[in-house]
Amino acid sequence: MADYRTPRTRTYSSGGTHSAAARQARYRASRRKRGRLPAVIIAGIILFLILCWVFGRGCGGDKEAQQNEELRKYVISVNKTIARSSAVGNQFDELRKEIASVAREDVDKRLSEMAEECKRIAKDSKKIVLPKKAEDIHPLLEVCFDMRTEGIGKFRTSILEVIDEKATEKTEEVMSDGLLDLVISDAMLARFRTKLESKLTALKLSYEKVADSRFVQNEEEALPQSVSNFIKSLSSPETGNEIHGVAIIALTTSPQKEDSTSSGVSILPKAESFSVKVTVENQGNQEEKNIPVVAKLTTDTGASQVKTKKIAKLEPKEKTVLVFEGLKPEVGAEAQNTLTVEAGPVRNEKKTDNNKMTLKFIMKSQ
Repeated sequence: MADYRTPRTRTYSSGGTHSAAARQARYRASRRKRGRLPAVIIAGIILFLILCWVFGRGCGGDKEAQQNEELRKYVISVNKTIARSSAVGNQFDELRKEIASVAREDVDKRLSEMAEECKRIAKDSKKIVLPKKAEDIHPLLEVCFDMRTEGIGKFRTSILEVIDEKATEKTEEVMSDGLLDLVISDAMLARFRTKLESKLTALKLSYEKVADSRFVQNEEEALPQSVSNFIKSLSSPETGNEIHGVAIIALTTSPQKEDSTSSGVSILPKAESFSVKVTVENQGNQEEKNIPVVAKLTTDTGASQVKTKKIAKLEPKEKTVLVFEGLKPEVGAEAQNTLTVEAGPVRNEKKTDNNKMTLKFIMKSQ
């Protein structure tokens, strides 16, 4: 028999009916809630990243500007130190040029002072505030200053041996090594300057210039043969001790020469009076006193006139001018006069080829 009972509807504790339409409605609502939440999170993350980029870029720019300013201050400090070293280099170059006429005590004193200043410069270079952008090149500067200290020290040791007449092959080697140290120090500084100026240019700071300094102008002077020749030029009994010597460095007449003959004889115009001006220099390193200066005028006839003056005192490297009057040359195109002026020689003078100067001339008769 058929069962015609009405089908039972499934119920839930809430008392509602769980139809298909209701289930679908609840599913769609749930999907909408879950979809909105991830979108909000993504938007927040994007905003966070944008803020980080904006503020991070600003902070990075400030840091870059700070580093550039530190580099600029570094250049100022470096230039001051290089300028000090340059002053020593100029002193060294000057001393080498005149060392043959400088007393041993002065050579020792001046080189010792240079060596001490080089040590101070090398020490101070290691105290310079070092910016990050110069960390890779500053060691070049430190090596430069260290080598200059060593180079001056070696040159001092060797040159004193030369002055004391104790020079050996080892002396030449030490002097060459010392000069080579200085040549390398110049190259180190040049490399440092190039690298630092490249950094400044890249950072648009090219208006900041790096100072230069050289101790050896000609690199060949450090070569062994050059050093040997230099030492030989100083090898004399009086080198570094007392040097005596005067020289006539200029001679002029009044009236002055207006022409010369084909054989080189000066032609002077007619004049009522005749005078001679002579410049004498003390080229030694000792004070000279009572220096005789003689002017002698000789004519073709054999007659001669002599005038003598005396310089009371002349300090080393000092010059003085003397004027001789009263000499009477022969006049006429055929009358040749010979004027000879001689200073000294002074006591213990070895070099006398520059003590005398001669002038041959004719004086017009009309």
